[in-house]
Amino acid sequence: MAFLYRYCLWLPLIFCLFQNVEAQPSYYDQRSGVEVLFPSNLSIFPHQWSGKKVNPDIRPVRVEEIGRLEDLLSHAFSKYPLDLLTTNLDRVYVLKSMKFYGLPYGGTNYQQSIYLSDDTDNPWFTDDYIEEVFHHEFSSILIRNFPDCFDKTRWMSLNPSDFRYGKGGADAISKGLASMALDPAMIDEGFLSEYSTASLEEDINVFAQNLFTGGREFWRLVDLNDTIRQKTRILISFYHKINPVFTESYFRSFYYNTAQR
Repeated sequence: MAFLYRYCLWLPLIFCLFQNVEAQPSYYDQRSGVEVLFPSNLSIFPHQWSGKKVNPDIRPVRVEEIGRLEDLLSHAFSKYPLDLLTTNLDRVYVLKSMKFYGLPYGGTNYQQSIYLSDDTDNPWFTDDYIEEVFHHEFSSILIRNFPDCFDKTRWMSLNPSDFRYGKGGADAISKGLASMALDPAMIDEGFLSEYSTASLEEDINVFAQNLFTGGREFWRLVDLNDTIRQKTRILISFYHKINPVFTESYFRSFYYNTAQR
């Protein structure tokens, strides 16, 4: 996983996407009713993003991958209470790849939709990685929808006194600071990765993806590092406020269940 995020970049929320997208095939998740679509052309982007500067480029998912993605996303959706999904997530778009400014991106979100890449030609795009992207992006939607449930002041107080977040994900990517790997140097400062310092939102996103998919190393850090533990508990508190099923033992169960397979 250490090199996984060095090659798979996240697309921050820097543009608006149309919701009326012509996309085939598609399906509705059996449990939640969330629509999953597989776009095949650039009509998913507004006209102003079709210029040479942004230079959007997409490749559609191969039809034979759809069954695997259906199982993968069903597993990711199952970690959330049904009512939380149905009221906060409308649809998920999946592409083989997305490029902007010549750079590949793993995912983004807009309003209550999530956009994911599934580049089967890239060995880093594992099922685990794609699920991480989903939780990363969905946490942004939930933070936007429930701003009063997140203790921003307490979170910020845990950062070094002279620390300032960067100018956002796009700026971090342009400077080559988009690594999502757990970074010992960053962890000493209370961040999980280099990319976590891009913005408050990205810091939260990285913790969120690890809450839902984190393995042994993440939970070891929670147990050993005071700042990592406090940030984790702030985020757990946020999730618990929006639905009481979310407790620390609930999140730890994802790791334990995976480890026992």
